[in-house]
Amino acid sequence: RYLKSKYYLNYSSVKFFIIYYILLSIFAILRIFWNVLPDTSDSFLFLSIAEEIERGENVKIFGSHVYGNFIYVIKTLTFNNYYTILFLNIFIFIIALVDLMSIIPQSNRNRYRIWFGFLLIYPSIYWFIPNVVREAIFIFCIVNILCQSVNIIQNKITFKYVCLLVFYCSITVILRPQTLPVLFIWLLFLSCRQNIKYGILVMIIGLLFLNTNYVQQEIVQKVSFGYLEAFKTEATSSISKIAYKELIIPRNLKELFMLFPYLIFRFLFSPFPWELSNLQYTFAFVDAILIIILFLVLGWMTIKGLVWNWDIVLFSFLFIFVMGVFEIAFTGAVRHRMPYILILSSLLLKFPFKKYNLTLYNQHC
Repeated sequence: RYLKSKYYLNYSSVKFFIIYYILLSIFAILRIFWNVLPDTSDSFLFLSIAEEIERGENVKIFGSHVYGNFIYVIKTLTFNNYYTILFLNIFIFIIALVDLMSIIPQSNRNRYRIWFGFLLIYPSIYWFIPNVVREAIFIFCIVNILCQSVNIIQNKITFKYVCLLVFYCSITVILRPQTLPVLFIWLLFLSCRQNIKYGILVMIIGLLFLNTNYVQQEIVQKVSFGYLEAFKTEATSSISKIAYKELIIPRNLKELFMLFPYLIFRFLFSPFPWELSNLQYTFAFVDAILIIILFLVLGWMTIKGLVWNWDIVLFSFLFIFVMGVFEIAFTGAVRHRMPYILILSSLLLKFPFKKYNLTLYNQHC
């Protein structure tokens, strides 16, 4: 009743999300007892951070330590039951999907079945949501940043929308500090689109943040080709089994522009068959095939003029462009592209899955 009243969801949508939660919970239980998918190294990192926090060591409030704090709190509240985190992640993820539906026009929701079908068969969801990683919380924050941005674009800047936007941006940066430059570019675009004065205000605030010690050390000093080379070289050596076979490191702007299309292509559509070193990673290959199909469909919809919100496309690709340059492993690509693939998949809600619907759409246009 709450979902139906707040988000205007019909009974079928509510029923799907309840069944979807149960399905993901069953998969979480299977993962507890059977090692059906490859382990994620970050899961062990977060668990070790939680143990350090329990001993009163190395307490921080940024990056991976934030999720370690979250695990520690859940562990304390549930009497050392780590498995609760899996089901809580699923719940947060379902709420994120419901929030994403809130920006979809009512007229587009009649075709929700094709989007729900995509969610059911998208492999990454089963790999990373019922897992001890921060993806569910990150997706929730990213989706709500988009939701508040759309509210501002379609309506007007209000105190409520601005406060919620700043709140979700702050949580996102705390979870993953490397998203700060991307979010700043998005906020600058969003504010200038409303009024150039707002854009100037955001620019001034951004310049003030640049002078803080943390931003200087963690962000500004790392925006260089030298850091990119050092990061990729060092990180690849520790994950040789899942790292890309070809280490591509642009050393100047010219090389970056030349290599940029391939880096983005590899980020979106890897792993390729020759990169699979373990049969368990076949799951990731199926994920790549599904995304290829999704982009073919979205490309056809673009040609037919069926993309109902280009802000969703711009928002998603702004992150994809940056992530693609820094990605070093195909498993990382599968995981890190998932939030933006989920957001882009919402465009399927305008897909004319019947010829009759396409004919009516063309007549209406």
